[in-house]
Amino acid sequence: MTRYLLCNIVFISLLVPMLALAAPIKAQKINSALVYSISGKTYAQAREDLTAAIEERGMVISAVSHVKDMLDRTQADLGYKTQVYATGGETVMFCKADLSQAMMRDNPHNIDLCPYGISIYTLATEPNKVFLSYRQPVDFPVYKPIHALLDSIIQSVAE
Repeated sequence: MTRYLLCNIVFISLLVPMLALAAPIKAQKINSALVYSISGKTYAQAREDLTAAIEERGMVISAVSHVKDMLDRTQADLGYKTQVYATGGETVMFCKADLSQAMMRDNPHNIDLCPYGISIYTLATEPNKVFLSYRQPVDFPVYKPIHALLDSIIQSVAE
């Protein structure tokens, strides 16, 4: 009986951390953005994983907006003394043709939601935590598959 109990304890002690790793990370809604935080990765690792997750789904990164660079370059001229972002501060932009076709055919004014963008950054106040975020428009059915795609990309980065 003791041997059986010991085997179960060992099995459970190995299984619980694996289940914790497999659990999806949750987004926090901040204004119009869904913000995810991941731990256990550096910014560079998370950024590389973001690129891989986008490309593994057959998409091409069309542009990268270097927001941190712009803020750093202009902060002194505008009277700011502290940085907002420690590292990163980038928005990676890409598109998926079938989802964008459906979204624009539903309403041609949805053009402002394309390309999709996932921002990746660390905050100056929390330099060891990597954040990923994206804008979430008002809930409408044609956007649900895009939300699912963006969430799945971020879940891949978090693994």
